[in-house]
Amino acid sequence: MALFIATQFVGWGEEGMFRGIGVTTLRSHGLTEGKVALWSSAIFGAVHLSNALTHGAQAIPQAFAVSCAGYFFYLTRRVARTNAVNSILHGLFDFSILSGTVVLVDQDPYIGVAAAILAYLVVAAVLLARRHHIEPHAQAH
Repeated sequence: MALFIATQFVGWGEEGMFRGIGVTTLRSHGLTEGKVALWSSAIFGAVHLSNALTHGAQAIPQAFAVSCAGYFFYLTRRVARTNAVNSILHGLFDFSILSGTVVLVDQDPYIGVAAAILAYLVVAAVLLARRHHIEPHAQAH
């Protein structure tokens, strides 16, 4: 239960920072929605490069994967029109990763974690294929 609560705090905190303050700040500087999505996600991934202090070069692919997840969380925020849904999802995603990989000493990796990693790859592919559809349609006057 403590891990679940902790990962929800992380989800809400990171989403508040990157998809709350970050998105709002980037928009206020006149960036298009596509650039807001890209830069908020890239910054989110770059911050996770600090994991190199404990995990070495393994932090580089993790930062890329986290950037893809950030794009997913941005799109979730945009569709839901609130930061709450992506915050909850972020916490649940972190819970699924941590509970399946690092909870117990000498624990064998849980195969279910592969689903979360596969989700990153699917999201990355969808984002690359549909990246030009992120801008809102111009409204007729």
